[in-house]
Amino acid sequence: MTDPIFHLTTPHLFIGYFDANNPIHCTFLVTLYNIPEFIASEGKTAIISPEATRERIATRFIEEHARNGYGQLLVYLRSDSDPSFSAAMPIGSVCLTKGNNPDSFDGPDVGFALISEVHGRGYATETAHALLEYGKKEQGLENYFGFTSPGNAASMRVMKKLGMVDLGVQPF
Repeated sequence: MTDPIFHLTTPHLFIGYFDANNPIHCTFLVTLYNIPEFIASEGKTAIISPEATRERIATRFIEEHARNGYGQLLVYLRSDSDPSFSAAMPIGSVCLTKGNNPDSFDGPDVGFALISEVHGRGYATETAHALLEYGKKEQGLENYFGFTSPGNAASMRVMKKLGMVDLGVQPF
């Protein structure tokens, strides 16, 4: 089980766990995973209803946190008028993911997705940077990877700002 109180704070954002029992989290993830930018980058997913989302959070997200100590997190935009966590609005997700087989990379992959309305404001860089710093300080992680589609220039810019090196297109 994930700690319901855990969250990271940045100047503009809160980052916390998804809760399978929170209808706002489930509805938001359906929206996020079905915006054109997400589908273009990641492909169509099975997340098409709050019920499917509940299942994904309760199994895959929770299992990954239990296995690795990190995984998918929900990103909230902090309110200018009310700095409390309860007033923040969900705007995306950020994650560190690592496979569980012997052929997996030796470090986690950082990923992020934000709703279209907040693109271009630096929030992807801010949230990914906060998560990478947390991983270094709290999890002892040293190596990270960032995979992007060749045409995803926005994600490539974020990866560069995070200090990652472009190794070109790699075969799978």
